[in-house]
Amino acid sequence: MLLFFVTPAFLGLFVPISAVTNVTVTDAASVKTLDDILGAINEKISTPDTAPYDYVYSDTAYMQSTARHISTAALMNKNLRVVIPAIEPPYVNYVNFSDSAQADMGYGPGVVIEILKEIGKRLNLTYTVVQTKDHEWGELINGTWTGAFGQLYRKEADILAGAAIMEYHRSLVADLTYPFQFEPTGMLIRSPEKYEDDTLLIVTEPFSWQVWVISAVTVIVSAVIFLGMTIILNQVYREMKVTLFESTWVFFSIFVQQGLPEQPRSWSCRVLVALWWLASITLSATFTGSLVALFAVDKTNLPFQNIEQLVKVVRQGKYTIVMDGNSFTRTEMIARSQLPVYKELWHEIKVNHRVKYVDGIQKGVALVRSETGYVLLGPMNTLSFFAYSDCKVVLLNEGILPVYLSIPLVKNSPYSSYFSTKIREMVERGFTQKWISDYRSYVATQKINECNTTTTGPKSYLDLKRAQGAFWVLIAGVSGGAILFLFEFAVKFARVQVDNAYLVFSFILKQTDKPKIGSERKDFRSFEFSDAFNE
Repeated sequence: MLLFFVTPAFLGLFVPISAVTNVTVTDAASVKTLDDILGAINEKISTPDTAPYDYVYSDTAYMQSTARHISTAALMNKNLRVVIPAIEPPYVNYVNFSDSAQADMGYGPGVVIEILKEIGKRLNLTYTVVQTKDHEWGELINGTWTGAFGQLYRKEADILAGAAIMEYHRSLVADLTYPFQFEPTGMLIRSPEKYEDDTLLIVTEPFSWQVWVISAVTVIVSAVIFLGMTIILNQVYREMKVTLFESTWVFFSIFVQQGLPEQPRSWSCRVLVALWWLASITLSATFTGSLVALFAVDKTNLPFQNIEQLVKVVRQGKYTIVMDGNSFTRTEMIARSQLPVYKELWHEIKVNHRVKYVDGIQKGVALVRSETGYVLLGPMNTLSFFAYSDCKVVLLNEGILPVYLSIPLVKNSPYSSYFSTKIREMVERGFTQKWISDYRSYVATQKINECNTTTTGPKSYLDLKRAQGAFWVLIAGVSGGAILFLFEFAVKFARVQVDNAYLVFSFILKQTDKPKIGSERKDFRSFEFSDAFNE
């Protein structure tokens, strides 16, 4: 039988995701003092990795206690004190160990609580939730551990019920169990504006500019090769004769799925043209499919998509980092990293203060949701649920700073080995992923935070706004044709005038060379251009 005791201070831990929209971010307690936080981190990373504690630490697998030879009977029928620093879905969704709570809430209590419930049933354990003094994970500040890890260190609690990042300093004051989840750090931002510039959408957007450039280069190179082949084959074979322009026009016609006025006669030229036809069919199908996808799905332009681009926009002052002030672990990972990109990010955080620390992930999401220019760094799975349930925020696909998550127990706990063994079994059998998937399914059915605007389905017709690119191409074609017509007419007319002038000049030269016989002499004034042409 599994019993559960809760103190009144923990009634506030039953917090659904939808409550994030009601969290205010203007209160002074939500944004912590930056200088104090950065000072604590600098002190921590400058301190050598030592273990100034009374007990002996053994660097064993998963940083567990060395006390392993304990019978299962000795672990049963005990009451364990549990400290819960924060609500972080899908790991801690709410604090209640009873099966009836899951039926009432409609979803499970989270991966960590599920693990404790399962082990509690096996060992007939009871859990008592002890109050956290500041709802923080805890850090080593001025030689003293604070928060939930401080309570573990002082033996005020037996278990820290949360998805704790496995870290060396933490392993000195707690037994870290077998990791139940490998998780990167996610980047959450306010949803950018939808893609609006449809001027050339129907023409250029299906392909990137690199594809268009390569296609143009391929047409030109193929035209030169085709021209050389026809010139050589004409010496020994009766092949079609083309100029460089005509050769280019052949492959342009194939590219736009048009026929050829004359077919090549040699097999070498036919193979080249046939393969070009196959490539053009593939490109045409790809173009059509991409165009359909563009009309079916709204496109958004993200300000950045990876850590390198994030550092760039932070350096430019366009974005500010937001992190949970209840845990400095991710900030410490950035500070300790030797990678150049993280060194640049740490410089922006430490020197230029491009960071804000908030009191919990929910307030961080609320800050990002309410204002542009902020990016929240936090657990990928936790942020994914906020992003999935709220269309005003978006989670970038790429993750950074990957970590292992475990459940800390009091140092040298007799339950460390048993917990690790059972957690490994649950991970291998897929229970942890199932609990995450079940909560994701629940969020999908709820869609808690919808946009204020009404969402309509895709239009069944192509409106002028999106089809304008085709008309712009048509206008450009008509305008280009008219300009070329005037240019050709001017060139032809000028060439005729030059030819006529040349004929007149030639006639004058001939007349001046003839003997001047009065009856045979022609007056130039009676000369007509037709005479010149007859000459």
